[in-house]
Amino acid sequence: MPSVSCPDCGAFIQVPQGARSGDLLECPNCAGHALEIREDAGRWSATLVHRVSCPACEELITLPAEVKPGDTVRCCDHIYRLTLEYGAFAAEA
Repeated sequence: MPSVSCPDCGAFIQVPQGARSGDLLECPNCAGHALEIREDAGRWSATLVHRVSCPACEELITLPAEVKPGDTVRCCDHIYRLTLEYGAFAAEA
């Protein structure tokens, strides 16, 4: 079974059968982001994708690649400002 290396911690994570390019995987060691997997010519790779939990409903919000602290996200008809500490984003009112 193929695997990818987490770009943050280096752990190897198995790519599930039936996975497709663009799918998100969880790293069991890292919090606050996921891994977006890509397949090219039979080889799998992974890039970090940051996510935050909505403070109102706990839904996970996937952030765009170009996100930076101070940007805003919308969920539950509220707008939240993003902060970044210890390498992880948080959504704050």
